[in-house]
Amino acid sequence: MRRECFVTIGATAKFEDLVAAAVSEQTLIKLKELGYTHLTVQVGDLEDYFKQIRPQDTKGIIVQHFTFDKDGLAHYMKKCKANPGPDGGSINGFTPSEEGLIICHAGSGTILDGMRFGVPLIVVPNDSLLDNHQDELADELEAQGYVTKGSPKNLAEAIDRATIRSRRSWGHSSSKRGNFAALVDETTPWNLQEDDAKSRYD
Repeated sequence: MRRECFVTIGATAKFEDLVAAAVSEQTLIKLKELGYTHLTVQVGDLEDYFKQIRPQDTKGIIVQHFTFDKDGLAHYMKKCKANPGPDGGSINGFTPSEEGLIICHAGSGTILDGMRFGVPLIVVPNDSLLDNHQDELADELEAQGYVTKGSPKNLAEAIDRATIRSRRSWGHSSSKRGNFAALVDETTPWNLQEDDAKSRYD
């Protein structure tokens, strides 16, 4: 059965460490161990870099990548939702899928988009950014049970934790949107919020 992992680094900052971690041997082995079949990586301006580091041996996982998508990332995130299909089987070319995983940079807009799909979500702050407030946002969301915080160095371990941990669901109510907005306001400067809003249309 298909099982998808989607990784996005956003559009406003390069994140070589996350791109490299996404296709590292440790990550691919962990994904294979957990039954993942597909890995899609949004690489932004790092396509040449990705092609250089992409391993020939992907442990049987189908690895794909793209740079940007003017239509946004929802289509890719949706593939990570479980979809058992009619009576749990394949019909008319439809391929059923197990619940997958989203791994993203710690931009507020991308995190919120990922949370709305109700699948395991790993948030990886980009420590190379100046005035980086991503750590604080990731820490708070993990403390509240919505995400798993990871790093490029421990991504395989974070995948393990995100797959097995219980997590709180994130609905679409106006109160929850307000709570999230308040949290972002507390942890993220307005100029970084504006940059991340742009990155949601990768």
